[in-house]
Amino acid sequence: MQVTTTISFPKNLALEMEKQINEGKFTSRSEFIRSAVRTYLLFQKGELSWEILATPFRTFAKQTKMTEEDILEVVERGRIGKNKKSGN
Repeated sequence: MQVTTTISFPKNLALEMEKQINEGKFTSRSEFIRSAVRTYLLFQKGELSWEILATPFRTFAKQTKMTEEDILEVVERGRIGKNKKSGN
């Protein structure tokens, strides 16, 4: 059974959603929202595994031909940047 729900988004979120769709990551707004809701519900149930979280990153890494070393470097730069901003 399908249920139709109408929702409104702030312009910035709608633009980000459209960007994801235009990049081919989702085929429609509905698919994007279903995916987000599924992920949220798994998180709430405590069933959100690392594998689920890592899937989009693995896909991105394959598309951009990043190596594991490249990914670790980006993560480390993010940690350093975050620590500078928070003062840690």
